[in-house]
Amino acid sequence: MLNTWKDELESFIAGVRQRTSTELINGIRDIGLAMGHEAGEALLDSHPELFSYRPMLTQAFIEMVHAQDVAEIRQMLDVKEPVSFGQIAAEKTTIGVMSSKDAYTRLDEVFEHVDFSRCRRAVMVGCGGRPFTMLRIHDQTTVPEIIGLDIVPDAVETANILAAKLGYTRCHAEFCNGRDYDYRGAQMVYVASMVSPKAGVVSRIADTAPPDLQLVLWEPYSLARLWSERAEETLDPRLEVVGRTRVSRNMTRDVFVRFRPDAAAMRARED
Repeated sequence: MLNTWKDELESFIAGVRQRTSTELINGIRDIGLAMGHEAGEALLDSHPELFSYRPMLTQAFIEMVHAQDVAEIRQMLDVKEPVSFGQIAAEKTTIGVMSSKDAYTRLDEVFEHVDFSRCRRAVMVGCGGRPFTMLRIHDQTTVPEIIGLDIVPDAVETANILAAKLGYTRCHAEFCNGRDYDYRGAQMVYVASMVSPKAGVVSRIADTAPPDLQLVLWEPYSLARLWSERAEETLDPRLEVVGRTRVSRNMTRDVFVRFRPDAAAMRARED
């Protein structure tokens, strides 16, 4: 059966020139949903040659997200007074695999696992131009400083304009690579799905973050691994997984990570 799905997937990808980036990614997502998440995992594990498509599909995914950003941010910036991002987030999208509203509400499970009550600084690595994770944290917590990092200057500028327009005074974005940032003052770090190299960013976090850090990785599952890296399998040995959310329709899930007890004790001595 896996070979049948492999043939269908490769046949679909072969028509890339006749499809937009959105059609390509959405079509692969539909195949992934039809075959089931576990079958998608098994397919990629048994046919690693399929990862040869990753550079092309990563670029297609980036193009799709950018088109969605442009369309939805323009609409958001038309608001006349500060409102909640949740109030104006698009309910549906014809561009991406997930609307802004879906992205915003997808974080519900994160708030069941992460304790923000003692958090003074939260950092979002790979915030993008629609920094819905940062804005959701602002809406639902009293964290005094919510910082977004991105390596795309336009995304940083747009995120800051959007936060200011909506009155999100505790949010700001910085032009910075997550591999270079000092996480010493952060009690919570969220790493976006498209961050690359994700494993390198996670190791930098382990190098500099405090011992009580709460780390959340937005990880691909099943066929979403064809355009996004997964850090969980090569996790820095100082860290351990302590929980996971359900796999969503866009074939991703949040993975909750902490320092191992011995590593946390060592970080505490270093500090």
